[in-house]
Amino acid sequence: MRHPRRLRAFRLLLVAGAAALAAQVTGCGSGGAQVSGGTAAEIASIDARLRGTFRLVRFDPEVPLEPMLASMLEFQYAHLVIRFDGDRILADSPGLHVDRAYEIREPAWNRFKLISYDEAGVAYEAVCEFSGEKELIVYAQTPPWKGVATLQRAQ
Repeated sequence: MRHPRRLRAFRLLLVAGAAALAAQVTGCGSGGAQVSGGTAAEIASIDARLRGTFRLVRFDPEVPLEPMLASMLEFQYAHLVIRFDGDRILADSPGLHVDRAYEIREPAWNRFKLISYDEAGVAYEAVCEFSGEKELIVYAQTPPWKGVATLQRAQ
């Protein structure tokens, strides 16, 4: 039997790596307006690059995972599809569906902070970095899934 707390923690990883990104810019105004730690134009640029579908290809945890969680994670490498649509992160694989709101903060060229929110409104932070045209590196900062995830843009 799966432990509900561990399963929830696993889903949070997917969101942060994800698991959770996309500008929640309402009323953009002028391109120089400050929004969430960056200008509206900077956030829109990151949002445009982020939108689309990715696959989880790697996760290096800060602390080694228990064998059961490690095997659950291994299964996700071949199956987990993550989509950023500008407002929501949608992550799907057999037996897993995650749908979270997200926002982009502190954009700086290829790096930005991604804040995603669970159903209760609890925020989860990650620092993300584009690596080339097809890869997104996610530095998950929220325990218990602190570590580095690599997402590959789906073809």
